[in-house]
Amino acid sequence: MEDTGLYQNGITAQQFNCRLSLENDHLLHIYLDNEKSDLLIWDIRNLQSCHLNGTSLIIKYGAYPHQTLECKGHIADSIYRAWSQRHIIRRAEGFTFKKRTAAVLIFTALFIILSCFALFYLIPWIGEKAANLVPIATEEQLGESIASIYTQENNMNDSAGYYVNEFVKNLKLDDTYSINVQVINSKEINAFAVPGGRIFVYSGILKQMNSYEELVALLGHEVTHVVNRHSLKSICRSAATGIVVASVFGDITGISSGVISQAEQFKQLDYSRDLETEADVNGVAIMVQNKIDPKGMLDLLELLKKESAEMPYLMKYLSTHPDTDSRIKTVSGDLHAKDRFAENETLAHLFEKIKEKVDKE
Repeated sequence: MEDTGLYQNGITAQQFNCRLSLENDHLLHIYLDNEKSDLLIWDIRNLQSCHLNGTSLIIKYGAYPHQTLECKGHIADSIYRAWSQRHIIRRAEGFTFKKRTAAVLIFTALFIILSCFALFYLIPWIGEKAANLVPIATEEQLGESIASIYTQENNMNDSAGYYVNEFVKNLKLDDTYSINVQVINSKEINAFAVPGGRIFVYSGILKQMNSYEELVALLGHEVTHVVNRHSLKSICRSAATGIVVASVFGDITGISSGVISQAEQFKQLDYSRDLETEADVNGVAIMVQNKIDPKGMLDLLELLKKESAEMPYLMKYLSTHPDTDSRIKTVSGDLHAKDRFAENETLAHLFEKIKEKVDKE
């Protein structure tokens, strides 16, 4: 199949008439009408572009500046048909590649989302639930290890601690754990529980109390954290992610230190709102069970609210027990307003002894 065309080399503006011949459906032979009668052979599969301009077919070939060929007639139709077929195949391949790329990107995004969900939600949730499987003896050993860190690093008020423990002995509490309270000499307004029954109370909060009912409220709150294993659940939840990461990267020492490293965080342990509400409500129940006016819980929360406003540099307890106004509202609705509670002279006497010991520091 032969026809004619007009060729331009892309370097000069000169154009040459030429004869065209299509061989094997993809090799275009171009016979230039010049002094040398040059022959050019183009593989139409490698054309840069091929488009119709009216009745003419404009073809570009080679690197920039492109060679150009303009032709008409049957050979133009054959060239365009052969090039279009190949171009459609390339577009289909490109579309398939794009689909595969999109699928890979979607899969990668889903993997990242699921990994983040597992890392920040699923694994901590599993860690919290796994806390229920820990034997009490193991929990107590963990608590002793953590407690030893605080007793070694802080100035303990053993005299006040003695009377607080006597105070505890005169309360009816769940006997699952042996409750042991230690008093830390510090201006911090704080108290916290560690797994297994150990409770630490700062002398700063004891100094601000005005009644033994407030101390019963505080102890009831912290005892609930112990009995309901809130402390253990929180530490397992916090440590679970670190343990999994350490396992993936083969950091055995990271696994062993994953739990113990949380010890310093107990005095600033951030319980969820639900756990705090549970500790408040159960603390009130403990007070009623011991025939102690539960208004002491409300007084304690009001004290904490007041201290947070007047002495923010002393406040630790509120930062770890959030939303005090909401807690006050909850406790107010749970109080036994019509009940009357007699003075507990034993607790009142022990409370005075505790105040005496912390005031002497």
